[in-house]
Amino acid sequence: MASLFRALSRTPLLLSASRPSLASTTASPSQFARNFSFGSTSSPLSIRNHVSGFPSLHHNPTFTMSPAVRSLATPMNKTQRRFNSLQPKRMKYRKKHKGKIPIPIGGSTKGTYVEFGDYGLRIKEGARLTAKQIQAAHTTIRRKIKAVKGSQIWTRVFPDIPVTSKGGESRMGKGKGSVDYYATRVGLNRIIFEIGGGGIRREHAKEALRLASTKLPVAVEFVVKADQIKPPKIPRAIPGAAPVKAVTPAPAATPIAPAVVAKEAEVVA
Repeated sequence: MASLFRALSRTPLLLSASRPSLASTTASPSQFARNFSFGSTSSPLSIRNHVSGFPSLHHNPTFTMSPAVRSLATPMNKTQRRFNSLQPKRMKYRKKHKGKIPIPIGGSTKGTYVEFGDYGLRIKEGARLTAKQIQAAHTTIRRKIKAVKGSQIWTRVFPDIPVTSKGGESRMGKGKGSVDYYATRVGLNRIIFEIGGGGIRREHAKEALRLASTKLPVAVEFVVKADQIKPPKIPRAIPGAAPVKAVTPAPAATPIAPAVVAKEAEVVA
């Protein structure tokens, strides 16, 4: 607050070019700051209305507003987000069950191959990754490949599972704890990050994903899209329905020579 008062005292606009009632007073900077509301747009003494009373000041190139006064002139965001940027905007239920990490035992290969970029980071064991870990790995990759013009990052997982916690040595009961952070359940062999574009080299991409792997608590591997081989898709078997048989194309008919056709015509005649 002391730096704010010093910034206000150095601003001649609010003391000399303001309203006569404010310029004639000899109030101290602390009293002057208390007379202004910090977020109200309806109060006649707010800084927003005070500056709007002088429209020429907005177009004056020689006028520079100090950062402290600019922060007071902008409205304050009262709905500050408690968590980082990786969290769902809307949820049907605020709290969920803990759940289990999915294990792909049905032969599904969804999300296990690089689809968008040229290189990917594949997880080698099932885990629950938090939003902070995903954000830290994403930031590390972005800092490493930002020198390559046209490079892109794809995040294949998103933390949408709220994880609750209660204080230590608390008594049993009284409902579920409050939401502590958001996480996601990642199954085996899932692709977490993909990078590509801009002609990024393989060595550069491998180093960027290696640095990102240090932010994750599980074992991962480097995957190249050009080297991967996808297995053929198998039609899903529906219980109680007849199995789908592969249709074998009929062999092409052997063409008949014209002489044989003429001979058969004579025999018929």
